[in-house]
Amino acid sequence: MSNKKLAILAAVAVALCAAAIVVRNGAKHSSPKLNGTRMVERFRASEAAKITIGDTLSLSAGEEGWQIDAMQGYPADRSKIVDALMRLGELKVGQVVRGRDVGKKTRVAVLDAAGKELAAVTLGDEKRGLGRYAEFRGQTVLVADSLGVFDEDPKRWCETKIVDEPWISFSELADPSIPEDEFGFSTGVVKTVTIAGDTNRVATVGAVAKDGKSRYLRLDGSKWTYVIPSYSAERLLPKPPEPEKAEEDAEPEEPASEDGDEPVAEEPEAPAAEDADPVPAAEEA
Repeated sequence: MSNKKLAILAAVAVALCAAAIVVRNGAKHSSPKLNGTRMVERFRASEAAKITIGDTLSLSAGEEGWQIDAMQGYPADRSKIVDALMRLGELKVGQVVRGRDVGKKTRVAVLDAAGKELAAVTLGDEKRGLGRYAEFRGQTVLVADSLGVFDEDPKRWCETKIVDEPWISFSELADPSIPEDEFGFSTGVVKTVTIAGDTNRVATVGAVAKDGKSRYLRLDGSKWTYVIPSYSAERLLPKPPEPEKAEEDAEPEEPASEDGDEPVAEEPEAPAAEDADPVPAAEEA
C-alpha cells in the first residue's frame, strides 16, 4: 500500500475519533445526571402573593392575610403556607423514573403581587412511602417529599376547628345562596362557647342540612355559615328530659294522722277464734 493511501486512512481514522468524541460529549450535555438537581429557582417566600394549585384552587395574600379563594375567602393558615413554600423551594430530584408518566398532573405555581411567576412545578401521583412523581425537563422523576398539602383540597390550608369548648370542627362552609329561612337560625338554639380563650362567644345551632347528617352553625362575629356533623351539634343542644318513673314502681304512701303529724300505722284486726265457745244464755230470774 502506498504512503499516500496510508496517509488518507490515518486522516479518516482521526476524523472518526474526533466525531465520536464530539457525539459522546454532546450526549453528556443533552442528558445530564438529574439526581439532586433543584427543581425550582430560588425565590423569597415573602414575595409570594398568590398560589395556584391545578385549575380549581388558589390562595391569595391580602390586607387581612392569606385567604382561600375557593372557600369564600376563608382565612388560610399562614404557618401552613410558609411551610409549603419552603418545602417547594427546596424540592430536588430524587431519581429519574424510566418508562412511566407522572399520573394525574397538578401544576403548582407561585406568583408575586404583579402576577410574575416565581416558581412552578408539575406534580403527579403520590408514591406511598417513597414520595411523589413529578415532571422535570420532560422526564418523570421521583421526589422524596409527598407534598400532600398541594392536593386540590382547600381544607388542607385552614384550621377546621372553630370551637374549643366543646370541641367542634366544621365539615364545609354553607353555600351563601341558600335562603336565610332554610338555615333555621331564627328559632335555633343559642349556646355560650369558648373560642381562643374567650368564654363569652355565642354559637347558634340551626336546622338540619339537606344531607340529614349535618346541621348549620353560626358564631357571633363571623360572616360564614358552617356545616357541622350532627353529633357535634348535639353537644350544644339541650338534653332531653329523663322519662318519669312508672307509677307501679312508686312506693305507696302511708296514711297521715288526723292531726296532720306523723303517719299512724294501722293496728291489725285480731283474728276471730275458730273454736270459741258460744256465749251462755242468761238464766231466767
